[in-house]
Amino acid sequence: MTKIKGFCLHGKEKIYPNSDNVTKNTSVVDMEIPELKEGEILAKTLYTGICGSDNSASIGKANFDWVQRPRIIGHEFSAEVLQLGPGDHGDLKVGDIFTPLAMLGCRDEDCPACSVSKWNLCPSKQIIGFHRNGGFGQQVVLESDRVVHLIEGMTPEQGALVEPLSIITNALYNKCNIKPGQDVIVTGCGIIGLMSAEVARAAGARVAVTGIAHDRDIRLKKARERGFITLEVSPENSLAVQLQNGLTDDQGIPFGTNGKVDLLIECSGVPAVLTEAIEVVRPEGDICVIATYGQEVPINATHLTRTSLNMRGSMGSCRDDYMAAMKLMVTGVFPAEHYTDFYDFDDVTQAFEDSIKAKNMKAVVKMN
Repeated sequence: MTKIKGFCLHGKEKIYPNSDNVTKNTSVVDMEIPELKEGEILAKTLYTGICGSDNSASIGKANFDWVQRPRIIGHEFSAEVLQLGPGDHGDLKVGDIFTPLAMLGCRDEDCPACSVSKWNLCPSKQIIGFHRNGGFGQQVVLESDRVVHLIEGMTPEQGALVEPLSIITNALYNKCNIKPGQDVIVTGCGIIGLMSAEVARAAGARVAVTGIAHDRDIRLKKARERGFITLEVSPENSLAVQLQNGLTDDQGIPFGTNGKVDLLIECSGVPAVLTEAIEVVRPEGDICVIATYGQEVPINATHLTRTSLNMRGSMGSCRDDYMAAMKLMVTGVFPAEHYTDFYDFDDVTQAFEDSIKAKNMKAVVKMN
């Protein structure tokens, strides 16, 4: 019988992303599949994406100390149902291809979040890959309530990107007052930033994406290839300074007005970037915060008040957001193939190293 393997997080050591051994907190291990409980299913994982939060946990960032080790990580994946455990699973059947809801709420009718099907906002939510073993196992046990069937025309490869894109559909459609004709800055050029840029442009906005020098030849290049304005920022040449000096698009049309934009979407997770954000948004403009941070972030709250800015956080996603994300992919609004770098499971450690060091755009691992 073939042994089932998984990519396991087991250390908490703090690791600098450009150090020699960035995967020392992880290893590939043999897995034993537990007996299925009421409401659970067994599935074969097909394709699993590496999330920035997987990277953060792997290098011991403080905001992921809560993840219990050892843990088979991974919450962005597609899978095929192999077995149904005890209980009612509705119309779910063996052979179905799906992607799971990353977050499962307590489902208590008195829970303010779960009572309106916002499991992503439940204080007791369970995240697959963090609270229980996830998609970097070649097989996975999970609750059938998490299952979201892939819609017609969608590939399992695309299925691995549904969860991150659903985070963007939630943030931009539900939290941002985005309108056609606006000028939008996306700070951070990882996959969440580039997904934000694509969805913002699809809503009619003109979009600029920021990154650092290290991003120039891979991530900012990917953004330029898709026609976005790209800005390389540094402490010496900040976003605020570049906007004040005047930006234009590739047709020479000024971007922003007097150094201010309509909306900033923060995807970098760098505290100084969020601190600076309120300086570059016009009065009554919007800031949408998707990133999380490893430390407290200082904000000039008085300036926030005096400019009547709207700053909103956006956490995760729910089933409706998954459906919107899938539609954006199958209709080509989000070109998943442009951003995906595929690895075989034998190279999963290399995939994580490349991802942590920002040498790829979006690593997706073929699990079986």
